Amino acid sequence: MNLDFDVTLKYDNFSLQCKHSLNLPGITGILGHSGSGKTSLLRIIAGLNKQAKGEVIFNGNVLQNSEKNKFKNADLRRISFVFQDARLFPHLSVLGNLEFAAARCQQPTLTVEEVIELTHIGSLTKQHVEQLSAGEKQRVAIARALLAEPELLLLDEPLSALDNKARREMVRLLRDINQRLKLPMLYVSHSIIEIQQLAEHVLVMAAGDIIQHGHVHQVINNLNNNISDEFSSQTSLTLQIKQHLVNFGLTQLDFPGSNSAIVKLYSNLQNQPLNTLLRCYILAGDISITRNKPELTSIMNTLTGNITEIDRLSKNSALIKVDVLQQLFSVNISRYSVEHLRLQVGEQVCIQFKANAIRCY
Repeated sequence: MNLDFDVTLKYDNFSLQCKHSLNLPGITGILGHSGSGKTSLLRIIAGLNKQAKGEVIFNGNVLQNSEKNKFKNADLRRISFVFQDARLFPHLSVLGNLEFAAARCQQPTLTVEEVIELTHIGSLTKQHVEQLSAGEKQRVAIARALLAEPELLLLDEPLSALDNKARREMVRLLRDINQRLKLPMLYVSHSIIEIQQLAEHVLVMAAGDIIQHGHVHQVINNLNNNISDEFSSQTSLTLQIKQHLVNFGLTQLDFPGSNSAIVKLYSNLQNQPLNTLLRCYILAGDISITRNKPELTSIMNTLTGNITEIDRLSKNSALIKVDVLQQLFSVNISRYSVEHLRLQVGEQVCIQFKANAIRCY
């Protein structure tokens, strides 16, 4: 499926102007700080903002063309929207909310029971929505959106009110829904971790425009300097579980580099099946740099690469990008260390990080 848009929206203190073409094979993340235009773009795509000018085409169907005075209403677009605050009907039970959505679908292929099973809300159906936790409300909101049988699902920061445990559960749930239903999603968030775990491709927005687009690892590892200060710098990568060193509480991960090279990394991640591919991340502050490869060290992971950037030099710190087998690692060190080690772009260095620095959401 393809989504093409060329839209503008102007308010007194905000202007959005976006033109892009998206292939929607899975989950596309939309990342940006508050006020960048993420929600406004989603509302335009959903047909919730008639003030927007321009054109929106989804899968060959023209949803909006202001020059031709064409505008397809939201309920005719086959696009479902999951809001940050769930927006369930307060006068209905959980089951009542679901049955209301199912009754409005003209050609259903999913039953209410199937969606209840898919979203793991079987124990909630008889409850009143005001009795639900924030995470439970979002599960019901997603179930209700699915019963409309959309061709595209839009999610606007659906996990922002959840605690960490509920967030992890919802991330797994959304991945499962996407894979089982083959339902493309646009997922808005200001959380790099959520985007890193869910999305295959990412749009980055700033000041009402799209400033970056690409594969999730590429975008996160090369965040535009205009907005990178808004987020915690990190390295995003996919690693494969190779073996568990049970006696030492360690797991060996394979890091596939260029030219079929495989590097062994070690982490504290446990209870993962062998050969599983994991979306992992390493915070820039958890990586150190040394000029020479240490022979005796307690740090489990040492990699050799070349410095590609020395950036964001402030009074106290610097962000270094190191290319290891065509994978960029972000390293945050002090400005003193940069000068003390006399680091320069193009030089070969070693980076080090402990086993517990490799994280998985």
